[in-house]
Amino acid sequence: MRVLIVPSWYPTEEKPNAGIFFKEQALALQEKGIEIIIAYPEIHSLKEWEKYKSQRGFYHKIEDGLDTYRIKEFNFLPKIPIGSGIVYYLKLRKIFAQLVNEGKKPDIIHAHSVLWGGWASSKISKRWNVPLIITEHSTAFLRGLIKKYQIPLIKEAFDQAKKIVVVGPGLQKELKKYAEEQKIALIPNIVDTSRFKQNALIEKSNKFRFFSLAFLTYKKGFDILLKAFAKAFKGNEKVELVIGGDGEERGNLEKIAMDLGIEKQVIFLGELSREQAVTEMQKCDVFVLASRFETFGVVFIEALACGKPIVATKCGGPEIIVNEKNGLLVEVEDIEALSQALINMKLTYNYYKAEEIAFDCYERFGKGKVTEKIIEQYYKIIESVE
Repeated sequence: MRVLIVPSWYPTEEKPNAGIFFKEQALALQEKGIEIIIAYPEIHSLKEWEKYKSQRGFYHKIEDGLDTYRIKEFNFLPKIPIGSGIVYYLKLRKIFAQLVNEGKKPDIIHAHSVLWGGWASSKISKRWNVPLIITEHSTAFLRGLIKKYQIPLIKEAFDQAKKIVVVGPGLQKELKKYAEEQKIALIPNIVDTSRFKQNALIEKSNKFRFFSLAFLTYKKGFDILLKAFAKAFKGNEKVELVIGGDGEERGNLEKIAMDLGIEKQVIFLGELSREQAVTEMQKCDVFVLASRFETFGVVFIEALACGKPIVATKCGGPEIIVNEKNGLLVEVEDIEALSQALINMKLTYNYYKAEEIAFDCYERFGKGKVTEKIIEQYYKIIESVE
């Protein structure tokens, strides 16, 4: 079976972690014997012309074992609301035509997120009569950020798709507004357990360490986390909070830490590679993220795979991840409840068993389990159109 993966965002040289989960899922599917091809129109803003103009063009190479086709282009329609979507579609169409010419027409197209990979793929699917599955990841649905002009385009894509996969319960509920309920299936993201795993030999801090990792944006709730941490442990030199990731909120967050008087207990690491993320997960005692919105929350299962208990919010995704074996859930933006959860986690830390946490994670989110569910959907779709 040949599957064309069409991601709405994907790792680039400048942003190696963007869409990394799409890439890891593609690799996991390939390990199961599925022939995978990646098609990614990499569309840049005209504001980045000087930086990327020399890179424009068609690229085909094996990237980390995946047969990958890219077109690097600019959004030449910036004044049209769906301009980037149109350019994305035109470039995807060019890649698809190349695949057909090479005798590599896929059996299924699997797009990640409807805007714009899913929408562009729906047009290819209709034109070439190739069945389409769309996996939705975007928090825009949960955050009320879908624009009026986007609604008919989303519905058009979902109508063309044979199946719509969601990664969490919050998204499952929201997408019922755009698609038939029976079309929607919940399949979680995968965790790479060959990379994220327990390491009893790693050198740990002599302090109790909470670790958090995400892009430093408003929706990730780091302002809430800092206030809760200060409330729980300000002045306690035996407890620290380590934050991985970079983003637009970093300066503001460093100021908040200073204003709260916890700057000596909080360490900002900046952007981490995948290898560095593994190391930091293994070195911490507890993973915590106070997101305002999550469609799933892959970082939580990466922490669990390392045997670490977690503290999360009821923000749309972690509700299917957290259980009594592995952590605590609190309401979104509840500083008091989060502060208490951090205190309770430290007090009851020995109650949590690393082996049990990691095994439970592997059973529910391991590559084998999740890819089986995706491949099952592929075969059902092919059978339905034959």
